[in-house]
Amino acid sequence: MVFLPCRCSSSVTGAPTRPHQHYYRCLDRWAGPTGADRSRPDRFARRYPAGVPVTVRRASEADVEGLSRLAALTFPLACTPQTPADLLAAHIATRLDPASFRRHLGDPACTVLLAEDETGADPVGYTMLLLEEPSDPDVARAIRHRPTVELVRCYVHPEHHGSGTAGLLMEHTLAAAAGTGARGAWLGVSEENARANAFYARHGFEPVGRKRFLIGDAWEDDVVRERVLRTP
Repeated sequence: MVFLPCRCSSSVTGAPTRPHQHYYRCLDRWAGPTGADRSRPDRFARRYPAGVPVTVRRASEADVEGLSRLAALTFPLACTPQTPADLLAAHIATRLDPASFRRHLGDPACTVLLAEDETGADPVGYTMLLLEEPSDPDVARAIRHRPTVELVRCYVHPEHHGSGTAGLLMEHTLAAAAGTGARGAWLGVSEENARANAFYARHGFEPVGRKRFLIGDAWEDDVVRERVLRTP
């Protein structure tokens, strides 16, 4: 299972923004941190023992270093082969660094959850929610339930793909999303990523529209998906 970054609402650039103003390219492929080999999951030496229980909790400031390391690994795995290596490196250094996660954790509109196992290592997955009206006009027209919360990020360590970690993390994330008071949740996902779209469909996210995003100098298309969290 190649997992499953959501894409937020603008472009991958160097401009300082909140997390919803970046896109996370999600194709059904692997990518190296420098774009070297995007097709070999076996190059990750297995570090996590099989069958180790995974739990989910809300992230705290003590987790920012581990979240940053996980994000630096998983973000390039979701990028296209066309994404320039220097763009990836700059994004990781300036947007996925510990200070950035510290800012997210201090933002009352953001909720960051992490999945961890009993090895005491870094988190094995994380999600980020943003309780905010979408700034992208295509998204604002497409979604049907307000107030809304965006699932900005959803990443799982490649060694935990297919282990059930993603489903457990999504279960807790949807509960946290409902706890914000939002009526609906939405996300953007590449129309080319069949596995990601199938995963989100299984968790109740229906396609409601499309939006465009800029990555580097190329425009590409996302499916906007939404689900109900609570009825009036």
